[in-house]
Formats: sequence, C-alpha cells, structure tokens
Amino acid sequence: MAEILVSGYYGFGNAGDEAILGGIITAFRDIDPSFKFTVISGKAASTRQVHGVEAVSRGDFRAIWKAMGRADLLLSGGGSLLQDVTGTKSIVYYLGIVTLGKLRRLPTVFYAQGIGPVNRLVGRALVPLVANAVDLIMVRDAESAEAIRRLGVSRPEVRVTADAALVLPPSTRAEGEAVLEAHGLGSCGRPLIGVSVRPWKFATAAAVEALADGLDRVVQETGGTVLFIPMQQPHDVEAARAVAARMRSRALLFEGDVTYRELRALTAACDVLVGMRYHALVFAAVNRVPLVGLSYDPKNDSLLRLLGETAVGTTQQLDAGRLRAAVLDALDRAPQIRERYDRVLAQLVPRSRENARLAVELMKRWQAR
Repeated sequence: MAEILVSGYYGFGNAGDEAILGGIITAFRDIDPSFKFTVISGKAASTRQVHGVEAVSRGDFRAIWKAMGRADLLLSGGGSLLQDVTGTKSIVYYLGIVTLGKLRRLPTVFYAQGIGPVNRLVGRALVPLVANAVDLIMVRDAESAEAIRRLGVSRPEVRVTADAALVLPPSTRAEGEAVLEAHGLGSCGRPLIGVSVRPWKFATAAAVEALADGLDRVVQETGGTVLFIPMQQPHDVEAARAVAARMRSRALLFEGDVTYRELRALTAACDVLVGMRYHALVFAAVNRVPLVGLSYDPKNDSLLRLLGETAVGTTQQLDAGRLRAAVLDALDRAPQIRERYDRVLAQLVPRSRENARLAVELMKRWQAR
C-alpha cells in the first residue's frame, strides 16, 4: 500500500483548498483505492474528520519528518502556494517542505499549482533553486507555466494540466436546496443570486459601492434574492457584510460551520453566481451555474479565459451598470452558457485527472529503481 504525503493550505476552513484536497484524494483513489494519505494541515483533527485521512500539524516538523520517512511520494499543492502577494512566509514554508522531502529522498511533485505573482527577492531566488530540483511540475493553466519559466525554472518539463478540484462530481440543485433548508433559508426567492467576495487590501470603496449598487439593480429588475456565500469563514463574512450593508435591498448571508461539500452544493442551488473567490467560480462552472467573475488576482482571469468568460470588473474598478447587465445576460442565456461549460469541462476534467496519473507513474518509476 503506497502512502502519499500532501502539503498545502489545508485545515484552515477555506472551501477551495479543501476541495483541492478532496480532488487529489478522489483522483488517486480512482486509480487505486488502496492509496493511503497523510496531509500536512493547519488543523490536523479537522482534516482527519472532513477527509477521512491521516494528518499532521504543519508546525510539527518532527511529525512531518517522520511522515516523510513512511511516504512514497510528496505532493506540493495544488492551489496558489507559490505567491508572495500576501507575504513571504508562505512561499518559504511550502518550498521548505519540498526541500525536506528531497533531503528524505522522496519523489516530489508540484501538483496542479497556480504560480505567482512572485515579486519579492526572496521568492524569486527560492523558486528556481527548489523547483529545478523537484521531479515533476504540473500547473493548472498556461499562465502559471509561463510564470514559473520566467522565474528561471528549466527542469523538469512543466506540464499544463488543470485545477485538482475539477475531478469532483457536480452537485445537484436538490442537494443545494437541502443545505438551504437545513440552515433556515429554504424560502429564498428566485432567481437566487449567489455572491462570493473576500477581503482584499487593494479593494477600493468605490468598487464595493458599485457591487452593492449593481446587485440592488438586479434584485429590483428580477425580484430575486442575493445570497452571500463565504468560502472561508470567518474571513469572508466581514467582506460580505460590508457589501450587504451598502445595499438597499435585503440580502442573505450564509453562515455556519459547513464543509466544502455543502458549499459546493449551495452553489448548485443558485441561478447565477457573482464570484471573486477562484473556487467559487470553479464550483459554479462544475455545477453548470452561469457565473459573473470579479478579478482580484491573475488566477481569476486565467480561469475565466478557460471558461470562455471575461471579468466584469476588478476590486479596484467596477461599474454597477456593467455588473447589472452581465448578471441579467447570464440569467437570460443560462442554457447556452451551460452548454459551453459542458464543452470546456469535457476537456478540463481529464486534464485534472492527468495530475494523479502522472504522479503515480513517477512514484512507480521511483520504486522500480
């Protein structure tokens, strides 16, 4: 029985990263159900409970070193681990784990990572130093491949796959409505307009006002309900409340201790989703829910391009009228949009599964030495 050690931003209640981990486990066990996983986690007990795998605390380096001694493969990813927009600590940490893996003579993999931005000197020096020593690099979009090459990574070959969470099966509207009902929100009016926002230090007050105004205009014209869906609680709750407080119409805020599975299902209950969080957009696309994307990071623009969409605005510049028009258009053209997502996902899901296949091949080659 092979054991896989997974490093990433897990155990912090971020639905997107938890979906990534769920996708990794699913993809590997679709190949071989006997694979065993140990996850380096911010909250090891939570990871054990949610994912049914072994976990060690990300700050317990003795336990991590011991887990490396048992492992047959080290995965770093997926998600945006190699970026320094939020500071240098995370990029140093994740590259440090990879370095420990190499010292332990483990085959190491960058797994469906989104690369960058990496602007600071420390990150720009460390990324090529460590990445050129790993055994397999897979990134989730072409922009990430270009970014890691610009940082000076020349080996191994950089493979463009797709986000790890895309292998998860879609949720149904009935499942989403059951989640709404369980949280006392079963009487939401239609259309249900899901909104995912997050705190971001570069957001402008004008953009927040425009988002609130644009949502108000949609509610006025459709008679629908705005439902804020925090993808990471409590972090996103404050951002949602800031927008809701500026709205003239009543908006609902989904709160509570929920899993990423429930949030994915909740997205499926929406008629359209206005999303700032990357994986809120992923959830919408997988569930064939028309989306209207807001950009705060290049990764959002990359995903939207893959889906045949463009961002309606950014966290610094957003027009209420344009937002209104985009949401109404998405509602009006929902059948055509779902068909487009079907075509795109027919290409992306196999590429997401390719992550696990290539990693397993690497592990087998390593074991055959």
